[in-house]
Amino acid sequence: MEFDSFNNIKWEVIKQKLNSAKTVKSTRRNDGVYYDISASFDTETTSMYCGEPKEKFAFMYVWQFGIDGYYCYGRHWSEFIKLLLKLKEYGKLSTERKLIIYIHNLSFEFQFFRKLIPWNSVFAVDNREPVKALSDWGVEFRDSLILSGYKLANVAKNLTSHKIPKMVGDLDYSKIRNTKTTFTDKELGYMLNDVRILIAYIDEQREQYGDIAHIPLTNTGRVRQLVRKNCFGKNWNTRSKYLDIMNILQLSKSDYIESKKAFAGGFTHANPNKVGGTFKDVSSIDFTSSYPTVMIAEKYPSSRAIDYKFKNRTEFEKMLKKRLAIFKVKFTNLVTKIDQDNYLSSSRGSKDDVYVVENNGRVYSARQFTTYITSIDWDIIKQVYTWDKVEFSEIKTFTKHYLPTPIIKSIIDLYQKKTTLKNVKGKEAEYLHAKGMLNSIYGMSVTDIIRDETLYEEDEWEQVQANPDELLEKYNNSKNRFLFYPWGVFVTAYARRNLWNGIINIGDDYIYSDTDSIKMLNYNKHKQYVENYNKNITEKLETAMKYHRLPLNSVRPKTVQGVEKPLGVWDFEGTYSHFKTLGAKRYIYDIDGDLHITIAGLNKKLGAKYLMKISNNDIDKVYKNFRNNLSVPKGQTGKMTHTYIDDLKSFEVTDFQGNVTRETAFSSVHLENASFNLSLSKAFKDFLQDISNGYIITSLDSFSKGI
Repeated sequence: MEFDSFNNIKWEVIKQKLNSAKTVKSTRRNDGVYYDISASFDTETTSMYCGEPKEKFAFMYVWQFGIDGYYCYGRHWSEFIKLLLKLKEYGKLSTERKLIIYIHNLSFEFQFFRKLIPWNSVFAVDNREPVKALSDWGVEFRDSLILSGYKLANVAKNLTSHKIPKMVGDLDYSKIRNTKTTFTDKELGYMLNDVRILIAYIDEQREQYGDIAHIPLTNTGRVRQLVRKNCFGKNWNTRSKYLDIMNILQLSKSDYIESKKAFAGGFTHANPNKVGGTFKDVSSIDFTSSYPTVMIAEKYPSSRAIDYKFKNRTEFEKMLKKRLAIFKVKFTNLVTKIDQDNYLSSSRGSKDDVYVVENNGRVYSARQFTTYITSIDWDIIKQVYTWDKVEFSEIKTFTKHYLPTPIIKSIIDLYQKKTTLKNVKGKEAEYLHAKGMLNSIYGMSVTDIIRDETLYEEDEWEQVQANPDELLEKYNNSKNRFLFYPWGVFVTAYARRNLWNGIINIGDDYIYSDTDSIKMLNYNKHKQYVENYNKNITEKLETAMKYHRLPLNSVRPKTVQGVEKPLGVWDFEGTYSHFKTLGAKRYIYDIDGDLHITIAGLNKKLGAKYLMKISNNDIDKVYKNFRNNLSVPKGQTGKMTHTYIDDLKSFEVTDFQGNVTRETAFSSVHLENASFNLSLSKAFKDFLQDISNGYIITSLDSFSKGI
């Protein structure tokens, strides 16, 4: 495969490829046309310390470009600018006639070249996080990482019709390279492979969506595009009927603020009585597609919010049986009723709360605690806490109903494809597409309505404060809206309730949970609970299917081997030989000595390798070494520290081959291997000590031992 240096670029080949490509209309009105051709770009950079005193410096020493199977590389930004101007010339590019170039992690490369190119517009989700950037020259850079949701190695692995042979190894990033460093054939192969993978990926995306203009910007955009199409149908009559639903589901400013305050994500935590202990024969169960399940099985706000006042608690509870609600709740002398875990998040409490006893971010007890919750959260709280006094205010209620049928059909269709197409030859792309969208379907329902706008103007990032009234008016009057923000608030609430149903029932055998999974002891003892839950959720799903007039077996598709995969049930994942947790997102386990780790901030493979190394491959020692203040040195964590440098810097650089160059960076990102230290907070350590000593709070004014 040709990989020409800049001095040997075949300009006529690039010109011919661009001129032979067709143009396709943008999906956005008045947004011009795009060349329907795959193009990719990548760089390699060096990060180091230079000068006296030493300061961080980073620069690009080689760039790689691909377009429709032709590949080349250069060593200087001036060469890349020349390439862009040639593309502009050959394609007669403009802001109305554009060429898309994909970059895997655009935010990184953009920081290096942002001051070198005149920009027409930059769309970003946050400071330094561009999703696409359109130059005045008609070249539009897009982020394939945000589109795919995978790092490049996994993108390569998931390619189906355009397979790129996997190369073993990579560039040695510990070596200092500059713009005169020479490369081996193998190193050039690594660099070529990265842009080839992206070209192949975009080729597959174009085939899937019909042309490059119809490829969504983000992974969440994929499912949004699909579901919106299903909701609006193929004619104006269908669309009009759906928009009538949206016209009913309007949000006032107070509705939105309160919904946002009541929103909480998945529950991830550990049983404090089990933290730090090593347990044998620990079983794992997880829900089959938890969020899609509750989106189908449960009922959601189907009206505008109504402000509600009640005369007494009985009336309030009676109302909650008929309607959904979001409200503010204030507890006095709140104390947990159960030992194995605590539900309420301390970070979501009021600044006026006093004497809150925390269990690693969860409320064990409090003299006073105030927060916003949904009626679904309230059902859980009543089971796991006790209090002397509770006050309700700012109550907003909704009628409840199943989500619209087109949304349900979209979820069912994706789940069926994910199940039936797995390991089916020739259907790999369709399977991966369905799997990715099913995993993203919840995300679209909780997209925040009111977000500050991120602007990039005159080489500077700027945050423009959102106008809530303006954005809510736009939201309520939108002719493209097919979702209602409170739906997403209740999706996670229902999923937490299902998880906590397991935590409560499993009791003292419960060790750890994460969003849709539970680790436990004595699985056989809890089989009946699992079976009962699975029976109940299946019945709920079938009832929903009957309402939507969809086939009952659509929630129980079969794999290519004929194995039924029912949606929503607890699935037994297996039993670990040993398991140990130090809190949320901090646990290790092994299956017959094969170690697996999940430690936030630490690469799974490298972290496991390091633990085995310091333990002399003795699995028993691994569990002893997995403890508070575990320290992993730089280069063995898989993590990097990013430092953004916005000023021009220029230094002489000597590479590992002895070549001396003057390197200049107008702006850059300095990368440095990061160490890792696992440390439990003092508050959490003190809490665990109290628990181990048998101190259980029975009231906030007294403590009893062993009670």
